[in-house]
Amino acid sequence: MLRGIIFDMDGTLTKPNVDFAAIEREIGAKVGFIIDYAERSTPEERKRALDILERYEAQAAMESELNEGVVEMLEFVSKKQLKKALLTRNSRKSVETVLRKHKLHFEFIVSREDTKPKPAPDPIFLLSKRMDIHTDHLLMVGDYKYDIICGKAAGTKTVLLRYKEYIETEVTPDFEINSIREIIDLITHFEKLSADLNGGISV
Repeated sequence: MLRGIIFDMDGTLTKPNVDFAAIEREIGAKVGFIIDYAERSTPEERKRALDILERYEAQAAMESELNEGVVEMLEFVSKKQLKKALLTRNSRKSVETVLRKHKLHFEFIVSREDTKPKPAPDPIFLLSKRMDIHTDHLLMVGDYKYDIICGKAAGTKTVLLRYKEYIETEVTPDFEINSIREIIDLITHFEKLSADLNGGISV
């Protein structure tokens, strides 16, 4: 039975808009994932890289746009009394900017300051504890392979929001959607499964 949904932020709730190419140019190297690069760097370089990343993240947060259907979908989640959480590799500060700008509320939030970031399962284990929901009853929704790897490692069902520019993934999600609105259909699907398992009585 589905009891809670964990959402990625950039690219899932909001349109992807962080200019990672510009960040790499300012850092001065082709570094791949900035957080991973920072973690394996010297303390001085780690601070410099994260300062650059946070500056771009802050700008992206202020200019962020919600994906179409997000508000409607989140209202449906709340109506169904499912707990909802936000899990991101972004800083807490940028998360707060996005939520404030779009008047969104999440009772449970895990950002990169809280624990080892995705793709490690640690953030989902932390959310599972805070939400008081076993990972068997959680759904992880994201637009990148790290979201799927993280969810699968933690034992949740996983949903990949697909973009034209990101079609292939080296891990297989349980569900694939083309619009965040489709989460409404998935919730209905889980309700039907629950009803079938309970002899037609939905719980």
